[in-house]
Amino acid sequence: MQTRKASRKKIAKRATRGTVATRKDGNGTRRVRADDMLSNALRLFAQLGYANATIKAIADAADVNPALFYYYYENKEALLIAALRQAIAAVLDSHEAVDTVDKTEDPTEVIRRWFENNRRLMMPLSQVLKLMLEYRTAGNRITSVERLISDFYNAEMALLSAAIRRGIREGLFRRVDVERTAQFVSTHLDGLVIAATIRPAVDVARSVNHLERILFDYLGVPGEAAAAARAHPVEAGASAKN
Repeated sequence: MQTRKASRKKIAKRATRGTVATRKDGNGTRRVRADDMLSNALRLFAQLGYANATIKAIADAADVNPALFYYYYENKEALLIAALRQAIAAVLDSHEAVDTVDKTEDPTEVIRRWFENNRRLMMPLSQVLKLMLEYRTAGNRITSVERLISDFYNAEMALLSAAIRRGIREGLFRRVDVERTAQFVSTHLDGLVIAATIRPAVDVARSVNHLERILFDYLGVPGEAAAAARAHPVEAGASAKN
């Protein structure tokens, strides 16, 4: 248990490393401006795509002279890496808060809270996935980014797998292939978020609710599936559409 906790802390620390430029000017102005550029870059990369979000547009949105961009970041690629780090860190930090597999007496609560957390973080999660797609389609492979992406999915898989495995061990869930089940949920969550980007008619929150009910039903806990349905009702026909 101690090793697992140390590993989660290491992942979160790595994700938050290097989110601002290394130069220092002796006051907080540089950090504030760098953070403003970072948050606007995250938004514009997600909205316009990496190629179309120009340095000038990002600097203008952050109210920074475009000529000063290179004072804060080495280049646009460095800004993409920093933006991806920030977005992943936001999700990982929140998952860290709900990672109660070792503490709670009820692994179903861990899964419920994981779904609730993803519903709450739908915007940063969407930004993370969009940035990952932008990075992948760009063709270049950067070691630090590859590690961040790996950390992101490893943390998600570790949480889901630990909760499912404990539920099986305690006789709460039926026996399933733990890794494949966790992979199914993680992959389908990504698919729902991306589908909502491509097809605006898709209601991603309702679709995530439906995925939660499917998982509990598959684990042989119909009571939890019913509870999820009561907590997050789907309007008639919504599940079919989504």
